[in-house]
Amino acid sequence: AVSNNHLDRDDSNDRCRELPNDLLVCAHSKECCDICMVDYTLMNDFTRKRTKLGRDELTQVETDGVIKKNMKDNNIRINKKICIMDGRPVCPRSSKKMRCPCNEVTYCSTACQKQHWMIHKMTCKWQVKKEAEKAKKEREKHEKQQQQQAKTKSAANNLTEKQKNFARMEAFFAENNGGEHSIAECAWQLGEHPFVIGGGNLRYGPSGEEFIKGDVAKIYREELGVEWDGSPRFGMGPYEQEKAPEDWIAKARQGKSLRVKDIENELKGMYLNNLK
Repeated sequence: AVSNNHLDRDDSNDRCRELPNDLLVCAHSKECCDICMVDYTLMNDFTRKRTKLGRDELTQVETDGVIKKNMKDNNIRINKKICIMDGRPVCPRSSKKMRCPCNEVTYCSTACQKQHWMIHKMTCKWQVKKEAEKAKKEREKHEKQQQQQAKTKSAANNLTEKQKNFARMEAFFAENNGGEHSIAECAWQLGEHPFVIGGGNLRYGPSGEEFIKGDVAKIYREELGVEWDGSPRFGMGPYEQEKAPEDWIAKARQGKSLRVKDIENELKGMYLNNLK
């Protein structure tokens, strides 16, 4: 539903109102108004259909049926300030013509197109196609990410805690050496909250170096004043994977990298020197 708001024009009378039954009308309490240059009949027909069926969503078949019925023998009424009036497909004014990408309507100016767009966008085939393509891309992106996440989760479940710690240390070092998103990506692949790595630290003792995981619940409770629900993306939005991410699962299986080993040897030397 559309809430009460001003439409994108300077006309102070041009105001959309939502009635108690969820139908939309203009400032003159009309669904279709030449003065306000609005036509809410199609949107209201959708509302009536949803109300009649007793549910919030319509199927594609039901949606197409409403549109077909709405457009049958329907000449869209447009204020005479707009050049394409009386259902004409081409502007009668003599000036530079601008054609809509759907190739069904031609305007004399961008101002003309802007005024008419709120009506034309309801039936513009180009707009429908563009929205459908956008929805398809989003759906495919989501499905691909879900598949990748399931595959990664399965692989991560086969890792030992020691192997996971190798990956956590690598990500910890990478992030602190300019490797942006290393911790977030590694945590996502391991199926854990980024604070497990970002809130952790390295500890070195006689038995060697180990990674101490961050206490996610404690971090949220003490620093943010909320209780962690245990989910890997709590307090964050859906993870957006980088275009060329590191394979942290492979790094975990490989064990410590030469870089980590070099750092470990250096720390070991410092530790032994301090014992002297």
